[in-house]
Amino acid sequence: MALTGRRLEVDRIATLAVLPRESAMVVVGDPGSGRSSVLDAVSNRVSLPVVRVGVNGSESRWPLAGVTSLFTALDDPRATAHIAHLLQTGETAVPVTAGLAAAHDFLDAVHALTLPPTLVLIDDLDRMDVESQELIAFLAGRLAGTALRVVATVRSVPSDGPLAALPALRIEPLPSDEALILARTMAPEEANDGVLAVLAAETGGNPGALREQLAVLSREQLTGAEPIVLPLRPTPTTEALAALALGSAAGRDLDVLAKLALVPVAKTTAWDRDELDDLVGAGLATVRGQSVTVRDPLVRSSLYWRMPARDRRAAHAALATASAESDPRAAAWHRSFVDDVPDVVALLSAARSYVVDGNVHAAIALTERALHVGGGTEDELVALLGVAEALLGNRLLGFAARYLAALRPFRTTAHEVRRLRLQYSAQYLSGDAVHADELLVSVDATEPADVDAVAGLMAMVACFRAEAWELDQAKDLLHRVEPLEASASPHTLEITTTARELIAAIDGTLPSDTDLHDGLATSVLLAMSDPALLLLAHALSIAERYRSARRVFALVLARGPQTAPVWTEAARYLTAENEVRSGNFRQALRAIDVWEAGSSVVERLREPSRAIAIAWRHFAEGRSADALAVVDRCLEHRSTSRLWGATAKLHALRGRVLLLDGRLEEAAAALEAADAIGRSLRNPAVLRHLGDLVEAYARLGRIDDARTITARLAADHHARPGRWGALVLARSLALVADDTTRDTARRRALELFQPHDSQFERARTFAALATVGNPAERPRLGAAAAAAYEAAGMRRPLVTPAPAAAMPPFGTGPSLRSAPVLSASMPGTPRSAPDASAVLTSLTAEERAVVQKVTEGYRNREIASSLFMSQRTVELRLTQIYRKVGARSRSHLVALLT
Repeated sequence: MALTGRRLEVDRIATLAVLPRESAMVVVGDPGSGRSSVLDAVSNRVSLPVVRVGVNGSESRWPLAGVTSLFTALDDPRATAHIAHLLQTGETAVPVTAGLAAAHDFLDAVHALTLPPTLVLIDDLDRMDVESQELIAFLAGRLAGTALRVVATVRSVPSDGPLAALPALRIEPLPSDEALILARTMAPEEANDGVLAVLAAETGGNPGALREQLAVLSREQLTGAEPIVLPLRPTPTTEALAALALGSAAGRDLDVLAKLALVPVAKTTAWDRDELDDLVGAGLATVRGQSVTVRDPLVRSSLYWRMPARDRRAAHAALATASAESDPRAAAWHRSFVDDVPDVVALLSAARSYVVDGNVHAAIALTERALHVGGGTEDELVALLGVAEALLGNRLLGFAARYLAALRPFRTTAHEVRRLRLQYSAQYLSGDAVHADELLVSVDATEPADVDAVAGLMAMVACFRAEAWELDQAKDLLHRVEPLEASASPHTLEITTTARELIAAIDGTLPSDTDLHDGLATSVLLAMSDPALLLLAHALSIAERYRSARRVFALVLARGPQTAPVWTEAARYLTAENEVRSGNFRQALRAIDVWEAGSSVVERLREPSRAIAIAWRHFAEGRSADALAVVDRCLEHRSTSRLWGATAKLHALRGRVLLLDGRLEEAAAALEAADAIGRSLRNPAVLRHLGDLVEAYARLGRIDDARTITARLAADHHARPGRWGALVLARSLALVADDTTRDTARRRALELFQPHDSQFERARTFAALATVGNPAERPRLGAAAAAAYEAAGMRRPLVTPAPAAAMPPFGTGPSLRSAPVLSASMPGTPRSAPDASAVLTSLTAEERAVVQKVTEGYRNREIASSLFMSQRTVELRLTQIYRKVGARSRSHLVALLT
């Protein structure tokens, strides 16, 4: 299993291993933080010999037991003699001088071994005997000449301890998104995503505690059929971490903290402020505004469950009375443990208000408590529906889906339509197919409000079907809406209109801008709702009207707090997609960064839209392997097998990355998979895979297949003309042209480009023609491709793989391929692993380390962090490197390395 979320830590330790000088580091992490897993990842990554030293806790009582373990692990015949000498010296030395003498003997013994450069990884050094800790710390500060790089893990480093002087790397708890990814890898496949998100949050990003909780929860709880009891019952890792945290607060009165652990969050007005300040100062509590909570959920878990049940109930009763006026939401929580018939609706109302306030942790705790004590009445289910609605509005999809699954169909039409709207929205936003089987039969609605709700629901599902390229089903749903439009509200009519425009755009028949909403008049657009504007802007983007789409998206984002988070995030993602489609890569990368920084992390890398954006960013920044890893992980997820449109986009992106990496057979297979899914889609500008498939076939020598796809592309383009289709069709015709028409076709493909056209497609055309051109032309075409890629905003210089086979003459089959493979490469297409040996010979070891990070796409701040230097030092090193190798810029430097 791949290590989740510890890339920076592994990078820093691996960098220490390859530095030319001997050095040492202490890796500090709480129990369960994954210290051993980090060392495992490092040992599998570095090329140096690795010596792994484990600690047997039962030997910690034996003096020098740890040192003997180290010498034994070094596997040198002379080590045995040194062990005996050290032990004998320790027995006979005078106590005052024994420590210093043993330390120097130990250091001399290590020098005498004359080892090759070796990385020594010591796990749990603080569990060794005290004498060994002191000797190893003494060695770690005097490693010069030993050829050793020493890395040791500990739970803590006392300020007066022997390890305090060594550089330390702290392993922090996993962020919530990475904890959720880890939970998904460890949990059974049928586990509910909302439940996993709860566990990821309640275990505080501690991998060990998360693993233990997954092991103790029942199958019904993991699948969401039964509620989770919060706070979670403590496990061994929880108790060990709590003991470490509470031990640092020895001598303090922890009664207030124990009472604070009884509630997920409380208002500070109900507590003594001086006592709270003491807890905050000790790092045990957190105050945000007027709210206070126990800082670590694992510490809260330990404190909560160590209190006897009778004492807990009495404390809940007292706190319920004390907070009744000042903090009614906390009072509702406390009363649920005291009242014989808890007020579940009050609990859920409080939970919804917590969601609105942004306190999701407290909202989930109250909702799980309500499920645990509730009776499932209609009023309770309506209140639960409100919680799910608030969660979905804040785009917390996993949590929303978890509580929607706990609902059953309502008797009233209004509530049932509301439930279905939330259910379908959660399915779509999570990347699942929206079947909407409930709409297959006519809905009996007589009240105007019910008719309007049903019409809005069908219009919404029509949009989802259109996004899945199921245009016939989408048109059928809108046809069924027509008889209801007389009773529909203006908002529903607005959504219906923009849904029709989205369908027309995907079908390649969207009217001109002058025929849309009074010529896209600003006054008309400002009066439209957020979802209607997003549908319109998305339709304009699909129809290749990027400037108009950019303007409409900006109107949504400019509304700020007035817009629900779910619409803000949709606008940010669709804005990024619009810039990608337009070829404006610099703006696209900025849009993706803004989207990622401002969006919820609970669902990161889950839905296909996010995976596509992240994979595309990796690809644009030259990290093809990372891009493919993201796409492959998303393709493995079961939901994408049913959402055909998203699955086709993933295959198409995978094929493009592989194609530009020169892995032609794999690229053709991925693009064929995309083509098989999107075959019924007649608008070539939507999926945009046919041009890549033509190029893959042409470079593989499968000229007949390339010409067949080109003919399909021509037919689709002529039926639904567009600028992208014209450019790519011209390139495809140039790739499949015979000897008599090749020069004309190539000239046509290049002359067709206008200044406002996509620089990325221009670069693709230059690079593709270089692969089939004669050797004299390839350097010129390759240089033109590199310049166009740079103009498009690609962050790394690029390399074009040589053609695998010469283009056969017109009319010959693939069997006549016979040209030799060319080994020369030239600028044009991304490659993820450039060969830098020629340039690196003039650089020092420190400069080579910086250059390596540059070629991997690291920014200066990230280089400084991973190489233990300031950002200013990185900038100075880069200046020296530029001067030595004659580079003009960062991109030129990487070009010299390719």
